[in-house]
Order: sequence, then structure tokens, then C-alpha cells
Amino acid sequence: MRPLAATAAALALALAGCGDSPCQELGQRICACQPGLSADSCKNLVEDQLGNKDPGDAYCEDHLETCSAPEGATLCEWLLTAEGKLACGLAPP
Repeated sequence: MRPLAATAAALALALAGCGDSPCQELGQRICACQPGLSADSCKNLVEDQLGNKDPGDAYCEDHLETCSAPEGATLCEWLLTAEGKLACGLAPP
């Protein structure tokens, strides 16, 4: 996994709660685009990088609303662009 992708996933996931929190949903979208990495491996990597940090539901809700690929592109393709990374919380503003 590329360092940016790992950092991005760490920012996107706050796997502290149960159920489908906005951070879990955002993290699932991002982890689905990490070929060769199982969902459990992605989750573990994110948890390791997060430690006790939690970006918070408001952060994740904001990015969940904007983390959708434009028409004609897949999410995974779009996440490779600067616009996609920014919209999904994977790059600093």
C-alpha cells in the first residue's frame, strides 16, 4: 500500500464505534480501492496508524458527501487524482 493511501485511510477511518458510522462508511469506500489488501488488513493498518486519534463523525460526514466519483469515472480511478483525494479527505486542503 502506498504511504499516501495508508495515510488517507487512517484519516478516513475512525473505527472506534459499532454500526455504520460515517467514518466506517468512508473508510470502506477507500479500502475497497486498495487492490491486494483485504478489508481486515486495511482496517488493521488504519487502526495501527490512527492509534487513539479519531477524526470525528463531522469530518467523515463532510467527506462522505463529497467522496463520489464524477460521472464516467470509477471511485478508485478518481481517488488517484488530486481532486478525488481532496474530496475524500485523503489530501490536506
